[in-house]
Amino acid sequence: MNAVRLLLSALAVLAAIPAAAQAPQRSAPSGQPSRDAAQVAVRNEGEITLYELYIARGGTGARNWGPDRLGDRVLEAGREITLRLGQNFGCLADLRLVYEDGAEEIRERVDLCRERIIIAARVLPMEERSFTVRNRTGLMVIQLFGRSMGEQDWGPDRLGNDVLEDGAEMTISIPSRGCEIDLMVVYVDNRAVEERRGIDACDLAELTLAPGWLYAENPAAFRPGNGAGPRITLINRSGRTVFTVHVFPDGAPDEGPDRLGADTLSDGATLDLALDPAPDCRYTVRVTYHDSAREERRGIDFCRQTELAIAPGWVDTFMGSVRFINAGAVPVIALHLGEPGAPLAPDALGAGTIGRGEAATIILPDPKVCTYEVRAFFRDGRTIRIPPTDLCTAAEIVLSP
Repeated sequence: MNAVRLLLSALAVLAAIPAAAQAPQRSAPSGQPSRDAAQVAVRNEGEITLYELYIARGGTGARNWGPDRLGDRVLEAGREITLRLGQNFGCLADLRLVYEDGAEEIRERVDLCRERIIIAARVLPMEERSFTVRNRTGLMVIQLFGRSMGEQDWGPDRLGNDVLEDGAEMTISIPSRGCEIDLMVVYVDNRAVEERRGIDACDLAELTLAPGWLYAENPAAFRPGNGAGPRITLINRSGRTVFTVHVFPDGAPDEGPDRLGADTLSDGATLDLALDPAPDCRYTVRVTYHDSAREERRGIDFCRQTELAIAPGWVDTFMGSVRFINAGAVPVIALHLGEPGAPLAPDALGAGTIGRGEAATIILPDPKVCTYEVRAFFRDGRTIRIPPTDLCTAAEIVLSP
């Protein structure tokens, strides 16, 4: 009887234990997200600022968007923020993204419990930026490339099968996202390449390629002189072949293009150039010879001096002086520079002479006077007289009986 009572008591105790205590609890599999999106990250991986973001709970497609979740903030390209949605928000939501350019993007039934990051990825639309290119470099442009700023690929040559001769112009189109573009110009010698980045093509109606455009603060406003600069002649009397010639305003950040292009300047040859205006009309001439030797002369006033001889010692010639070259068969033993009608002036050579084929630099007697009459006496007794000449604009005077 006692055994029966004990058995009944044990059964009663077991019946009193809750079923939940008898069966072990199941835990959520490791890594499975919670089925509630209390917060979500928003990242802008595109190129356009995100201005507004609406998140409608439930993902039913209903357009009751509620407030802008960004509030008074915007999300610029490359930035990320975290938004709190509140407890018991659930997982499914409809999204509305509004960008700076006014474009809208709707995403329905987005599972925010799985997609913990909302990615905004709107890129700038590709547009054709068209403008006129004028070539005033002194060189033929054989290729011209353009791209949206920051891209790696230059794409096709925008000139196609054409070239852009010096003085010519052509309208080109550059596909770009946004306003800023990069340009690369290749000249005829295939060595000269100029590249300019970050040009605002939205404000660009025309672009003039000329010495200085590469460093102009605003390429759209860059206007080189249109025939207002001096025209000069360079004469090679160096006895060597000149491989490159650069003529540019004193103090310019760049020497500009090689004025010879693919050519060279042999001894005795001349080179005619049209220059753009320079402050105070002062220019630098830089030449490289066939043996890679380089010479440079600065401060040349090409508004007064229209010719320049590249010859031994030419870099030492300064303003207010003239080079006299003896082209005769014997030395020049006396040289007189006097004002027209005045008595014979003192011998400018003093005790010196100008040997056959040699040159001498003579300082003008009066820096305020430019017009002089020149008389030269040779060792063989012959004399030459050069009528009144403006020596302020003369690079050199050739003495030949």
